Amino acid sequence: MVKLVNSTQQKLIPNMNKLKYLFTILTLCFCLASFGQETKAIKKQKKMLEKQEIEKKKSEEKSMKLGKKRHEKIQTKAVRKRMKQSAKKSKNVGKPKKKFFILRWFS
Repeated sequence: MVKLVNSTQQKLIPNMNKLKYLFTILTLCFCLASFGQETKAIKKQKKMLEKQEIEKKKSEEKSMKLGKKRHEKIQTKAVRKRMKQSAKKSKNVGKPKKKFFILRWFS
């Protein structure tokens, strides 16, 4: 059985295929775009979590400082002096040695 198709129908068939592809691509794009959007509630919740993290870090740092102060206060005078000297030494360990003073003058 052979179907006879007139010339106008032959022109429409490739256009229909193009329209189908275009329609599927557009629907996929719209679907993907709708999944990417966040609601206001989600944004608000994220902001609150970030704020809590910052506050938590600040409180941890503050408690560490207070702990160090308390620890130093408990020590005797001689021990505090040794602690101070060792802190100065450890501060200078990572630094490179200075060049000879004459070399620094003329460089």
